[in-house]
Amino acid sequence: MIFQEGVNYHFLFGTPDSIARIQSEVSPFYNILKSTIPALPSLHSEFEVIPRFTYNITWNRRNFETREIKIPEYETVTPSNQKPQPSWMENWNLQKYSLMQGNFFLERTSRDQMISTRYLSLRDIVNPNFTETEVIEQIDTLYFSKSEKQTMHNLVKILYAGKPSEEKEIVSNLFANEIDFAKVLRNTIFTIEILPLIHGIFLQEILTKIDERIIKSSLPKLSSPVLNMIQSSLSKNKWKMVRESPSLDEKHTDNLINIIETSIFQRFSRQIYYKEGSYLAYRIPNKTTDKSLIENHIGEDSKKFQFFSSKESISFFARTKTSILFITRDWIDILRFDIFIQKNEIENSCFYRLPPNLIIRISLSGNPKFVIGAGITKSKSSFEFSLIDGSY
Repeated sequence: MIFQEGVNYHFLFGTPDSIARIQSEVSPFYNILKSTIPALPSLHSEFEVIPRFTYNITWNRRNFETREIKIPEYETVTPSNQKPQPSWMENWNLQKYSLMQGNFFLERTSRDQMISTRYLSLRDIVNPNFTETEVIEQIDTLYFSKSEKQTMHNLVKILYAGKPSEEKEIVSNLFANEIDFAKVLRNTIFTIEILPLIHGIFLQEILTKIDERIIKSSLPKLSSPVLNMIQSSLSKNKWKMVRESPSLDEKHTDNLINIIETSIFQRFSRQIYYKEGSYLAYRIPNKTTDKSLIENHIGEDSKKFQFFSSKESISFFARTKTSILFITRDWIDILRFDIFIQKNEIENSCFYRLPPNLIIRISLSGNPKFVIGAGITKSKSSFEFSLIDGSY
């Protein structure tokens, strides 16, 4: 399973060996500025949680249009006033009230905000016998913009100045501190335009397995450097067969560009985590906890709050005057919160690689009507949750 349709979210279970490829369009169901919603990449080699209320998604020829948020029915004290729960709520858990109210103590801890991404190492694709100058000269022949080429020139100079063993640290720092480098490493470098830079029989291996009609249908969409690369990688007889073959119907889903870009990503991408700031988190203190790290908190009355979850991977810990606290119950690779102040005012937070029993603090800029979220555990189990305030 690489794609899962959830209630309020889509779940991607991509890995380096099983790439999740989607097409997406920013299309918020609610009146939210599109400029505030980031565009999604098409290739995913990591776990990902995608909200259904902000994107149109196409996966495996299936279209999923953006839609409104679904939340459980608040459970009332009077059974006669209780509306039935929707069918998708079957087997969900209900936690009434927070785990903590009144005075309680927590151990303060700071955690690096780690972002997981993948990049393409130039050392993996260029001719190993090339000098720094020869690599730069070859980059100049690629169908990239002037600024993208300049960024790649600088990247080559940085990488060739260091040892191969230092590359991971160098790239991690570039992701963290240099926006232009990060954009090229994350997006531009994985497009088909990088193809002429790839040394060896990579392209020939792909082309020998592809129907000539697929190649023929894609030729008009190729830039001249890529087209020349395709032609030079085929024998004269094979190229003649491609040119004389019929084109595929436009509705056909196979596409040479998609196949090559997916293959580049799958074959050459490397996983990397980079630091992007830090965030404050908590743990329940024990006898050995440094007393200087212990903080006193006051949990507000949460009797009107109800926390619904599809799995017991996270619990509602406390509601303070300025925040909501949640505690993890499992190893979680990705955890997303969407806080709805108003239908057109949404705040979100994402956390990665969380251990069990970590208390996550979500700061509040107002009184949220409800909070929804989702996550994927280390064992590839997805879950969703909703926190509802009965005061509204």
